[in-house]
Amino acid sequence: MAFLGQLQSKLQEIKMQAMPQVSAVLEQANQATSKARQNLMPMLNKCGQQLDTLGKILQANVNPKQSPIDLLPANTAFDPALEKAVFEFSYDETCQFVLKNEGNGLSIKCPDNDSAHLKVSFLPDEYHLERIDFHWGTEPMNGSEHTVGGVGYAGELHFVHRSVKWPNIGEALKQPDGVLAVAVFFNESLEDNATLAPLDDALARVTFRGAECAMHSLRLSQLMPVEKSKEFWLYDGSETAEPFRETVKWVVCRSAVPISTAQLERLRQLRKSRAEDEVEETMQPIRAVQPLNSRLVRSSFKSVAQAELPEKSE
Repeated sequence: MAFLGQLQSKLQEIKMQAMPQVSAVLEQANQATSKARQNLMPMLNKCGQQLDTLGKILQANVNPKQSPIDLLPANTAFDPALEKAVFEFSYDETCQFVLKNEGNGLSIKCPDNDSAHLKVSFLPDEYHLERIDFHWGTEPMNGSEHTVGGVGYAGELHFVHRSVKWPNIGEALKQPDGVLAVAVFFNESLEDNATLAPLDDALARVTFRGAECAMHSLRLSQLMPVEKSKEFWLYDGSETAEPFRETVKWVVCRSAVPISTAQLERLRQLRKSRAEDEVEETMQPIRAVQPLNSRLVRSSFKSVAQAELPEKSE
């Protein structure tokens, strides 16, 4: 027993003598690791930046025609074929619509019949109006998905049409010429837009995701300024919500329609979450502007510093 006591005492003595040396070695190791980490950080950051750049390049190559876009004069070309375009609307404004909170946006569904058609002079097909999508933000200039020279609007409407060659929107979105979307900007104003009165009355019934209700007597043609102004942009793009299929031809109206501050505030009360969810989420139905890539946007009007329209091949 005496021997064991002496052995334990000796081991404790050795441990106490070695502790400073072990601590010093560990400290040196920590310093070396920290220094190595510091030396590696610039390299890792650079690699991360290169991967981000590569990711954007790959994304552009895989999905080169995404929407929305920024409409810059330098990337648009005046097309004389669009200058005197004709828009023929045959929208039945007395039919029953369905207003629905989609969670990622607000939409008005149109009846699946012959009550809402559009024909334009610069495209061969006739189109059926499937739905109208609403987009808005938190400020007077951050509510539109498309922008003009980097400047946004208070909101944006999308009139989504399918070619009547296809039986439904799902089939149309699989075709390169299956869908025509007409985008209309909202300008914030002091006075209510009376055309939106049926919407104002119904919004309280679709506060939460999945809620829907019937709507009547919506004067759709009053929300479509393109026939009066004749000024618009035309380009090939995509859906602005998942799965972002690149089968949408876009007409973006240059003129905007008014919407009051009070009407915008009603839209901002809509929720992304369901009524039974514990946490309420505010809806933000805006997708960021996407790269134009090699696309050329055509316009029905002339503006300063425009690009040249490519010559047609023989």
